[in-house]
Amino acid sequence: MRLPLLYLRTAIVLIGPFWLLLRTETVFSQTETTATGVLVSPVELAEIKAKADQGLEPYRQNLQEFLSFIDSLMATSSEWQDLSGEVIVYERSSSSPIQLSSIGAKLVYGTALAWHLTGGEKYAQKSRSLILDLTDTYGYRNDAEPRFHWGAQGILNLARGGTPYMYAADLLEPWSGWSREDKLSYQRWLRDVMYPKVAWASRWRKNNWGVAGSFSAALIAWYLMEHPHWKLEEISPKPRTLSPGEAFDAHNRYQIGRLLTTDEWKMDGKVALWGILPNGAIPEEIRRGDDPIDGDHLATDGSGTHYTMTFIEHLTAHAAFLHRQGDNRLFDHVAADGSGSLLQAYLFVIDNPIRSHCFTPNRINALYLAYDYYRHPAMLNALDTCGPGNISGQRLALFAKLTRPVVHK
Repeated sequence: MRLPLLYLRTAIVLIGPFWLLLRTETVFSQTETTATGVLVSPVELAEIKAKADQGLEPYRQNLQEFLSFIDSLMATSSEWQDLSGEVIVYERSSSSPIQLSSIGAKLVYGTALAWHLTGGEKYAQKSRSLILDLTDTYGYRNDAEPRFHWGAQGILNLARGGTPYMYAADLLEPWSGWSREDKLSYQRWLRDVMYPKVAWASRWRKNNWGVAGSFSAALIAWYLMEHPHWKLEEISPKPRTLSPGEAFDAHNRYQIGRLLTTDEWKMDGKVALWGILPNGAIPEEIRRGDDPIDGDHLATDGSGTHYTMTFIEHLTAHAAFLHRQGDNRLFDHVAADGSGSLLQAYLFVIDNPIRSHCFTPNRINALYLAYDYYRHPAMLNALDTCGPGNISGQRLALFAKLTRPVVHK
């Protein structure tokens, strides 16, 4: 039986020092942490809906655009092949299987948002169905390999496409159709199947794979916090067993480490420079294009620039999640030499005196989240000049145009 939050608050006052024991035993109770949401809360969604109903812009237009997008995506998803059993990723594609592609992530999270914004049960039912479809899956090897190997494309697809499933599951908490059995089945799958794979990326990869991996692993740990005695097993690059609390701390720490330029945090860096440089450049992403990794600007609009935006997009989602937990370490981090700054990484792209770049229409959703925190004028200018972008977003900073709109006064 799920106890209401008000009951728990009263119990904490009455029992005092024994509150932790109560919370441990009341495994399926709704907590204040859950109420914050991963990127948005039910309370905030209700406020967005009220403003849209009043005809206030951009809320009205954003909501119309959002619902049109989700309804269209729901219709096309009826043609998707079922997902169950061993999952094989074909041709190292980020769209295989489609449920763990950017499209699948948008659908599962978008339908959970749509349920809050409309009250339509069909949306909650679709979100639940997509989440539970994951719970009998395993494997995620490349089709060209006889067995799973570390570095398989499925790791990245889980870290990017699978993480928004937790955004959705968290938003389904108040819905009567999301049962304690549903949640427990999903939590076990996260623990046993998804966590070991994304934790590898968190520990080892220096580029956007690692950013997505650290956020995903930390978010899994957060979502499993109500099971403090569960053990999260890591297999590679080093076997270890952690509690959810230990895993949460470890992967948040690794995300900070990934931003650093010092030798102990090179991880699997492929070039002579790594992390976020003092000028905001991210060499591990720039190397994938034609621009110099130690340049003072991005000379082209090629792969290095787009991968830089991807790294920033993933990192912004993690920063925004931690901010909602009262932790601003990723938004605010700057090393003594000026390196490791998310803000400077943004400015290197969007406010570079030599050449600036617009975030792409998908990736610009990350700018809505970042501007909501930083309130930096260069970000507002980029949103005005390059935006508004599409409603959905790219990989992890999804639907931020809807949930964190810029309102000009």
